[in-house]
Amino acid sequence: MPARTILRRSILAWLLLAIGAVAPLPSIAAESSAPHTWQRWEHTLISAAEYANPYADVTVQVKYTGPDGRSLRTFGFWDGGQTFRIRCAFPVPGKWQWETECSDSANRGLHQQRGNVNVLAYAGGSPLYRRGFLQVSANHRYLTYGDGTPYLWLGDTAWAVPHRATDEEWEAYLADRVAKGFSVIQVGTAPAWAGPADRSGEKAFREADCAQWNPTYWQSFERKIQRANEKGLVVFAVGLMEPTRRYPPSEQACLFGRNLVARLFGNFVIFSPSFDSRPMPLAHEVGHAVRAATTVHLVTQHPGTPSKSPLPEYALYYVDQPYVDFSGLQTGHNGGDRMRSAHHAIEWVLHLYHHTPPKPVINIEAMYDGQGVKAWQAVDARGLAWRSWLSGAMGYTYGAGDVAPKIPIGSGGVWRWVTDPAKYDYWEKALQWESAFQMQHLRDFMAAIRWWELEPAHELIRNQPEDVTRRMVLARVPGRDFAVAYLPNNDGIDVDVSAFSSPLVARWFDPVHGRTVAVPGNVGNRGVHRFVPPGEGDWVLVLGK
Repeated sequence: MPARTILRRSILAWLLLAIGAVAPLPSIAAESSAPHTWQRWEHTLISAAEYANPYADVTVQVKYTGPDGRSLRTFGFWDGGQTFRIRCAFPVPGKWQWETECSDSANRGLHQQRGNVNVLAYAGGSPLYRRGFLQVSANHRYLTYGDGTPYLWLGDTAWAVPHRATDEEWEAYLADRVAKGFSVIQVGTAPAWAGPADRSGEKAFREADCAQWNPTYWQSFERKIQRANEKGLVVFAVGLMEPTRRYPPSEQACLFGRNLVARLFGNFVIFSPSFDSRPMPLAHEVGHAVRAATTVHLVTQHPGTPSKSPLPEYALYYVDQPYVDFSGLQTGHNGGDRMRSAHHAIEWVLHLYHHTPPKPVINIEAMYDGQGVKAWQAVDARGLAWRSWLSGAMGYTYGAGDVAPKIPIGSGGVWRWVTDPAKYDYWEKALQWESAFQMQHLRDFMAAIRWWELEPAHELIRNQPEDVTRRMVLARVPGRDFAVAYLPNNDGIDVDVSAFSSPLVARWFDPVHGRTVAVPGNVGNRGVHRFVPPGEGDWVLVLGK
């Protein structure tokens, strides 16, 4: 159909709706578009009525029905003026139909609107669009793409970046993190500590509370999420129950959660109501509201850190909730206390790993590299990553920037997006800290093995030191002669090799530089064998055939 004809029909339809003369014409955009599977599709609806607060006063639900009778349900959202939008990412090719239901049944622009979408199979190179939204594995131990392929989570905390970065800076950030092998970026919504407005001067909400959002702000936010997806990155959006300040009334928090899900329904995102908060009923209320808005996105909680507790009490508060898909754990910064940080990365992860029924465990925030003197160094971020992975976590999130107590405004490296080039943690400098490259070495190592089959087996280590900061960790693949151990700073590791069925080949992996050092000859599989690293510092031992 010629573009001029489409334009004339669209204008005519809008005019007829405005005067209430006839029922709406069929949606030209929806029926003529042909998206590919898993790519974001949207359709615009024009309200035939005005509301004092369209963000809250009217609700639009949408049902998608596709091949073999499969269906998806979610909501539409207000996007300024008389405009509402519905979005989707279709999981299979074929003909899909959609239909809306509006809380104001007299609104002929929003109620009982229908359309068809002819979805094509995706044939491009993006693993996200080729494999589909993330889900939990059949054994409930790790995350996979929609087609069941294991998903290797290496996250980066970019909490304030969508709020504080320009579009050009965001593109530079994405390019760097993709080049270094990161797969997830973790963002806040519009935290007050990031500033009252984004770099364009837009505020997230019309007023100090979150009773009505500012569509212009969220259009910028979603544009950055979409670009991250197009670059192959999944976005973990946290703080839905506290989009600006702590803590709004439950009604406002649940309303925001539902609307953000609707806005991002066609994107590769994961949602968390909480953002480093103590356990509270509000988190559950928003969690249930988010789950009611989507059954195709993963939901978890980003808990705070009960630093002095022997157990991960905050994470345990959430883990058995039906809306929670995986256990998000913050082993935390602990004020730079390396002993507590090491304990949490090992013992807390182990405790959640052995929790029944099982859910995947991901350490979504540990001590960052802040280029500190005593702590907050590359070795802290790096070492906690290896401890977590080999203690049962199936993913780890890194952070670049100081978060020490009383952090001054203008500091915070990447996560707070420092914009002063004179600062040591200016964002462009912080992106290139050595610890970020060490995360790339970790990612490349894990990508080369069957990481999703690893199970913690620390009991095979027979010379554990009392100092928890020097405690070693080991994971193995049951039924296979393969194991990986991490030595934080040890003269050697004594391993009970009788647990393996045949002699082994050993090698050392340098987590700082990414190099491998071979161990000559074979290692027998009787008794306890001592392995001595080839140098000082932390090392990774690999045992296999």
